[in-house]
Amino acid sequence: MVKLYKSIKLLSVIVLAFTFTNCANDDENRIPNFPESNMSLIHCDSQKSWRLVEVIDDYSDETDDFFITADCVSDDVYTFMANKEVEITYGKVLCFDHLDEGLFSADHEQFSATLKMIGDPESIYLSFGRGYANEDHTVFGSTFSSYRLSELSEDRMVFSHSNSGIIGDYHEAYIFEAIEVLE
Repeated sequence: MVKLYKSIKLLSVIVLAFTFTNCANDDENRIPNFPESNMSLIHCDSQKSWRLVEVIDDYSDETDDFFITADCVSDDVYTFMANKEVEITYGKVLCFDHLDEGLFSADHEQFSATLKMIGDPESIYLSFGRGYANEDHTVFGSTFSSYRLSELSEDRMVFSHSNSGIIGDYHEAYIFEAIEVLE
């Protein structure tokens, strides 16, 4: 009986140690807060251009009019400004030009984005909206959401909705790469 008790005790200690080790790994991979001082990596204290290289959206239906893919944004240039505004230069492929249903067509793309500090403690978020309007602006549609900065380096940034809070576990995300400026 004593032997069984010691075996159970040893097994419990091993399971408990494994549990704490797993938690430590999760803490190391948690999405950190990015204070406002990190914005200089995004806009270089003036402006910096980025390309959207990957769109992750596990929740939207691809037949949804607002479904955005990397195909339609990869040739756009996003310029992040020191005043927290974001400007877009559209590429040749538009996201909503496929919408042409009889009397309605998406003739104009619309874009709006700003960087914001949200939360306690505060972290950087991208408030991002994209939409369309017909020629006479009588019919339009748009979608807006805020995405938390989840990864940041000089040449890559990820804004996401992450249910788990773990880096890389993204179900909705915009992944940007910096555009090198030739001098």
